[in-house]
Amino acid sequence: MNENDVMCSYCRKKGCFNGDVSQAPDFCPTVHCAEALNRAKETLKQPDNLKMAQDVARTWKDYGKLTRVEETILYARLQGHQKLGLAFCVGLSEEAEKFTNLLINEGFEVVSACCMCGALSADDVDLPENDRIVPGFRQPMCNPIGQAAILDAAGCDLHIILGLCVGDDTLFIKHAKAPVTVLAVKDRVLAHNPLGALYTAKHIYTRINTRPPKNNAK
Repeated sequence: MNENDVMCSYCRKKGCFNGDVSQAPDFCPTVHCAEALNRAKETLKQPDNLKMAQDVARTWKDYGKLTRVEETILYARLQGHQKLGLAFCVGLSEEAEKFTNLLINEGFEVVSACCMCGALSADDVDLPENDRIVPGFRQPMCNPIGQAAILDAAGCDLHIILGLCVGDDTLFIKHAKAPVTVLAVKDRVLAHNPLGALYTAKHIYTRINTRPPKNNAK
């Protein structure tokens, strides 16, 4: 870690939560990145951003009481959204159907786009044969940019991501014009609970190293 790097993940006190940074560590951005944070604060005051932030703060009244599914519905309702776009992974089709039913039952219009829309393959991204799962055979490809285009064209007020692959979610967020939120991420190994890898990292047989780096200057 460089001397001037921001590294909030190594802060033990998190005094910013209570508004007291008097004992902040050397890498605290609240102290050392004041100019950038002041610009961010001014941006937050822009009407669209302010309303979004206020509605997030309103959901805190039920913090710890609502599931992520319920929080998503509450936020969409507070924002006044009527038409919701659902970008989902083909592997979570059953979950997508249930969530669509729920949104409709809650009074929303829904447009859903599967990651396989457009029927792309590895050929469309010129993937070398030796990088494919089975060389010489068709390898399906997700189409997150296409998903974003479909949902934007439908006039969705808010896009909800359900289980897109790492990187595909990045492309979707990058190209979507409407605001985006994430309902769930995909982790086939850990039943879609990626943090499980961190929670079990202290196990003697873990294959990931979460110990502090030896030369890390905290």
